[in-house]
Amino acid sequence: HACHCSDDCLVRGDCCTNYKSLCKGDSSWLQDQCEEIKSPECPAGFVRPPLIMLSVDGFRASYVKRGNAVIPNINKLRTCGTHAPYMRPVYPSKTFPNLYSLATGLYPESHGIVGNSMYDPVFDATFTLRSREKLNHRWWGGQPVRTVLPYVYAMHSEQPDTYGHKMGPMSTELNNPLRVIDRIVGQLMDGLKQMKLHRCVNIILVGDHGMEEAHCDRTEFLSNYMTNVDDIILIPGSLGRIRSRYPNNPKCERETKRPGKTMFCKKAEQHFKPYLKQHLPKRLHYAYNRRIEEIHLLVERKWHVARKVPEGRRHCGFAGDHGYDNKITSMQTIFLGFGPTFKFRTKVPAFENIELYNVMCDLLGLKPAPNNGTHGSLNHLLRSPVYRPSMPEEVSRPATSGLVPAGADDLGCSCDDKVSCGPRKSHRNLPYGRPAVLFRTKYSLLHHSDFISGYSESLSMPLWTSYTVKVSPLPDALSNCVRPDSRVPPAYSQSCTNYRADKQITFAFLYPPQLSSTVDKKYDGVLITNTVPMFPAFKRIWGYFQRALVKKYATERNGVNVLVGPVFDYNCDGVRDSAEKIREYVSGTIPVPTHYFAVLTSCLDFTQAADSCSGPLSSAAFILPHRPSNDETCRSSEEESRWAEELMKMHTARVRDVELLTGLDLYRRTTRSYGEILSLKTYMHTYESEI
Repeated sequence: HACHCSDDCLVRGDCCTNYKSLCKGDSSWLQDQCEEIKSPECPAGFVRPPLIMLSVDGFRASYVKRGNAVIPNINKLRTCGTHAPYMRPVYPSKTFPNLYSLATGLYPESHGIVGNSMYDPVFDATFTLRSREKLNHRWWGGQPVRTVLPYVYAMHSEQPDTYGHKMGPMSTELNNPLRVIDRIVGQLMDGLKQMKLHRCVNIILVGDHGMEEAHCDRTEFLSNYMTNVDDIILIPGSLGRIRSRYPNNPKCERETKRPGKTMFCKKAEQHFKPYLKQHLPKRLHYAYNRRIEEIHLLVERKWHVARKVPEGRRHCGFAGDHGYDNKITSMQTIFLGFGPTFKFRTKVPAFENIELYNVMCDLLGLKPAPNNGTHGSLNHLLRSPVYRPSMPEEVSRPATSGLVPAGADDLGCSCDDKVSCGPRKSHRNLPYGRPAVLFRTKYSLLHHSDFISGYSESLSMPLWTSYTVKVSPLPDALSNCVRPDSRVPPAYSQSCTNYRADKQITFAFLYPPQLSSTVDKKYDGVLITNTVPMFPAFKRIWGYFQRALVKKYATERNGVNVLVGPVFDYNCDGVRDSAEKIREYVSGTIPVPTHYFAVLTSCLDFTQAADSCSGPLSSAAFILPHRPSNDETCRSSEEESRWAEELMKMHTARVRDVELLTGLDLYRRTTRSYGEILSLKTYMHTYESEI
């Protein structure tokens, strides 16, 4: 609209944002060149640069490709400031969970807003977007940034989400709401320039989630999979959450918790997978809250799930949706930071939105409340970070272990060949330093030529095992024997006798003996201290990882360091179980891990070998659920080469997730800064196509 060119508007402070450009001939902010703001330039009276938080609902990361013809102002902020190719939302990729995760740095299972609608069995109440119940403080956990209003201003736009739902994310009609949002951003920047605040204010522009194509015709109906759909309550749509309609009826409750028998792999073309919530990928952090139903349906992108076919023909009122697995490309959203505190013309790796809370607190001079982010992991966004992270102190150092008398106890094991543990090669097998143990326990280092283990007395198995595989490992040298380890007393060792007696469980090696550098050294790998308890079904995945994938990754990356070990998370809170907690679930026997982890590290520059890397590192992590069946894949009757790697990628994770679940701290001896290491630990490979 035309601006009234009245000079007294400057005195009154009510000028239109285009007053200077329209009435005085000044350039608009968009017309100005990018300028590097090396320090805040604020009018008198400002204690610190204010923070303006712009949140755009449903802004799929790929929308930035529409360019200057559609979003010139957003593009300029992105180009002149700091941006990531995308920001990953938390799961579920819905609005309320993500906005509150941005405000608190907490996962939904931690702050309690686990969906746009949810039922709390203790409150016996339901939270929905349209009810007044959502205004009740009892639902909202954490300590949001909004409690410090004087220096933070927030704005949320419900576009382009509304149009994305209606028209679909690929529609050219989305350009109209995107232009409106961009024009508002331009007005903001012109207004800040007019008030001489454009070199003072820090601006963060984020989305809450992306948008995927969807349509009513692509709907799975549970009535095609189970007979008792009238006995369940389903939160439908791009994900499914199921609870019993009659929670006080034991039979109905029991039937509701049987997804494996009623819905697993029932059809060849099934577009959802049912999970008990404790079996969901750990990277989702979506189990440890009473508001999360026991049964969860992960729905394939572009599809929906509903209880039963609606009566009568209905008009389909949408062409897009969100809420899907937060690692898929279409769910990724935008992040950019602009202002004197952010770096100039800088692109940073993608990250998860829980990390932003600590950055906002740093910008505002606040001490963050406890949260799920890793403080300092986004320091590379900032010109002069105020928080300097430090490496955590090691709590338990390895005991000095000497050989103990072997005695006569062979633990029921037999092996014709003798073993002699070779010379220590710590640098090759631990090129990035020994993992530190951050909890009280007793363990010792067991050295071998081709691998090193941190062996736990209380667990009678390694906490971790580390080895480095060269580009072309030697041919397999297989062995079918297991032998006792004279360095560990029988009381702290597993036994072959127990494995033979238990028909449900077998053993597997953490370091694969077939990768030994010589035939003689394979016998280090068959020590019983290199074994862990494993379900036979899971051993198929583990065996394929060891014999095929490790070699594949080593060849692709010029060698790879492999760190593997057990995970114990019986209570599903995403944090290592203490010995006392494990005893609550397992008594009198060697505990069976709930998961196994693998962290693969190589040089980002593949011209350098993994164990002699002088530059940035590259890592990939997996947290694999240890289960007695491979139902999750629906292809377990086929060869492992057809499904095992795909299943592992489903359970990709951050290195930081591994650390939380094991109580370990990794990468303690590298050439990189600790801030860079934190960024590495919080990065997650999604194995998705580029944005």
